[in-house]
Amino acid sequence: MNASNSDIGKAETLSRESARLGVLKITVLTLLSNIALAAIKGITGILAGSTALISDAVNSASDVFFGIVVVLGVRLAGKEADDKHPYGYERFESLVTMLIGVVVTLVGLFIGFDGIQKIWQGARYGLEAPDPAALWVAAGVIAFKSFMYLFTKARSKKYRSDVLAAAAADHGADALATFGVFIGIAAAQLGVPIADPIASLLIAVLVIKTGVEIIIGAVGQVTDKSAGTDTDEKIRSIALDRKEPVGVDKIMTRIFGDRIYVDIEICLPGDYTLDKAHSIAEQIHLDVEAGIPEVKDCMVHVNPSEACAAGKE
Repeated sequence: MNASNSDIGKAETLSRESARLGVLKITVLTLLSNIALAAIKGITGILAGSTALISDAVNSASDVFFGIVVVLGVRLAGKEADDKHPYGYERFESLVTMLIGVVVTLVGLFIGFDGIQKIWQGARYGLEAPDPAALWVAAGVIAFKSFMYLFTKARSKKYRSDVLAAAAADHGADALATFGVFIGIAAAQLGVPIADPIASLLIAVLVIKTGVEIIIGAVGQVTDKSAGTDTDEKIRSIALDRKEPVGVDKIMTRIFGDRIYVDIEICLPGDYTLDKAHSIAEQIHLDVEAGIPEVKDCMVHVNPSEACAAGKE
């Protein structure tokens, strides 16, 4: 016995709410951890005299900023559709993701500029190697950020969240950046003090790369990018998996935040009654939404088979 449409709708609403709360919890965890990391790296960098660790602290401080923005954005994206936004608020998550990318890129540029200045100063006046304490702090940060990358990446797939995917990418970039800090400090301890600001410059490159990738992904989400051929084939398979002589004339998909909108044109015999054609289209509509959880709405248009055949000639 099939579940009623209202039961399916309630289950989907609960699932969406559960995912939204999960994203919020992980975002708050990330926010609190980045506050702690920014303080630890900043204080240690100043006391130990490590330019690279101070730059890494600035990177963590920027993570705190966009963590606050993400919390606000996810809460807004979870609002129900209304008269002003009849398609819902999911796309606000994409806008937040784009803002994250912009902030990450700007922070990378700032770190890079500061690193270039320190390298120039070191070439002219010389530099002192940072205290070994900076090395131990960097090692601890690498371990923590690597764990956060794996954890957040797994949860982004579970909740199908673009924001968490962007956060995971940022965690990964942070781990790589701090690894560069570790190498730079270690080289400085071995008698090459200018390696510390050079490591800062390498951090900047990694951070900028991450920011640009996040922006490119978010742009695709707000410009009605297709969900891809794999999704199209799933939709086609669902539509054709019926006893009736259904043909598929056209499939169009567009990404809307973390959801997908589908428009499909099917072909049915021209002598079918309106009621029968509508019933088949409605069932395909429900089957697509049930078979592909990411689909928020599937609009089905019916063409008579004769018109489909004429269009292909």
